[in-house]
Amino acid sequence: MKKNLSVIVVLILLLSLFVSCTLHDNSTTSVAELGVAPEKPLAIHTDKQYTYLQRALSSNASAYANGKKELSKPVDLRLKWDIKSSDCTVKISENSDMSNAVTYKTDKNDIYLNNFKIAASYYWTVTSNGVESEVNEFMTDGACPRNLSVDGVTNVRDLGGWETGSGKRTKQGLIYRSGRLNESSAKTPNIEITESGKKVMLETLGIRCEIDLRKSDDGEIGGIDSSPLGDSVNYYNCPMEWDGNMWLDNRAQIIYMFSLLANAENYPLVFHCNIGTDRTGMMAFLINALLGVSEDDLLKDYMFSNLGKIGGTRHKTGVTDSPYYKAVAEANGSSLSEKTYNALVALGVRSEHIDFVISTLKGE
Repeated sequence: MKKNLSVIVVLILLLSLFVSCTLHDNSTTSVAELGVAPEKPLAIHTDKQYTYLQRALSSNASAYANGKKELSKPVDLRLKWDIKSSDCTVKISENSDMSNAVTYKTDKNDIYLNNFKIAASYYWTVTSNGVESEVNEFMTDGACPRNLSVDGVTNVRDLGGWETGSGKRTKQGLIYRSGRLNESSAKTPNIEITESGKKVMLETLGIRCEIDLRKSDDGEIGGIDSSPLGDSVNYYNCPMEWDGNMWLDNRAQIIYMFSLLANAENYPLVFHCNIGTDRTGMMAFLINALLGVSEDDLLKDYMFSNLGKIGGTRHKTGVTDSPYYKAVAEANGSSLSEKTYNALVALGVRSEHIDFVISTLKGE
């Protein structure tokens, strides 16, 4: 009996050690240290997200993510330094001269941050006791999509950052896709995005416009008539059907959506439906297809929704069997971009609106 008890104690100790190591494993936290140049770009994705992106188009992708758990958030980036102080100021900028830097305060010798752009260079300093460090630099990994952490909202990511056929990346920081910000089909408005989430949307992402693709005639929008983000954000309801023929049934809405996208004052903007997969997925497909993103990457972006808490599994056939995919495939053109352009024009979208979207979002 004593021998069995000893074995159990040893197993418990080993298990606790493993759990401790897992909680502090750098596979879920990227680290940048002051005064040390990182050997490689820092990750923004979890190991599970990287694995899923590699296997998203395979037949067994749902074994890695099935929409039942919240797995869509990026990893935290830990900035650390040796300075011991109860009052440190950290500045982070996308510019080497530290212009337009964002400032953070901490009483520790490290700080955890997230929501960085992909394939981007960042510069940072630490100031303690009136002395500022030299400028340090790190670069983030280039794997798409740029997934984001917004408290109270699932399935949030930047539409930008994808490589096009020309080798350039579409612009980040202008247009975002997400799940709903408030409860759908509620009798009275129930705002689900938290105050912390609102701060990220407003201050980090700079959202100026919310386009809600949920239906209003059946109360799906949850009783709201303005953005849950507040009066500084313009709210547009563009009610789309999610079943039936999403291409023809939503003709007027797609035309309206592109008119909103053709207004420079609406950027940066976020658009969403209920869980951010089908109606949102259609518009994300059309926009990024116009910009020259490959079909495989468009499908991976659609499948990434399975890492969010969307309540069920989506398969790539949700795109490839859809009427909008077929309309694009049957349109004239020698590339997916040209076909998408011509399909939208044939639907009734104004060419000048399409041209504006391309010129605004296409990589330099």
